[in-house]
Amino acid sequence: MIEILERSTQSCLVVRLSGKVTGDEYQQLLDGLAPRMKGGDQVSLVLELEDFGFYGDLESAKKDLGFGFGDYRRIRRAAFVGDQKWLEWFTRIIGPFTRAEEKHFAAGQLEAALGWASVW
Repeated sequence: MIEILERSTQSCLVVRLSGKVTGDEYQQLLDGLAPRMKGGDQVSLVLELEDFGFYGDLESAKKDLGFGFGDYRRIRRAAFVGDQKWLEWFTRIIGPFTRAEEKHFAAGQLEAALGWASVW
């Protein structure tokens, strides 16, 4: 499930992911980013992961791959919030391969992640 949080601003999309995400749900994330990237603007992305189970179908995996090799290059900062052990490892691995600054925050640190993601 994907939920666009009200904490989102014009320059920062805040999303909660839980369970297994379907292609239709992943489209919500892409649709939330589209107006923020209008005109080539860079934005920040804060992803709060609660018992996130990855892809619920092939469509969500394809959309994530397309985003990763496409519009993700327009992400200025990406904050990943959650206790899943792979998150810290993930942010370290992808860092050298992206233009975005990525950082991991423990569960319950959404405010800290928002503060970090909002600094330009």
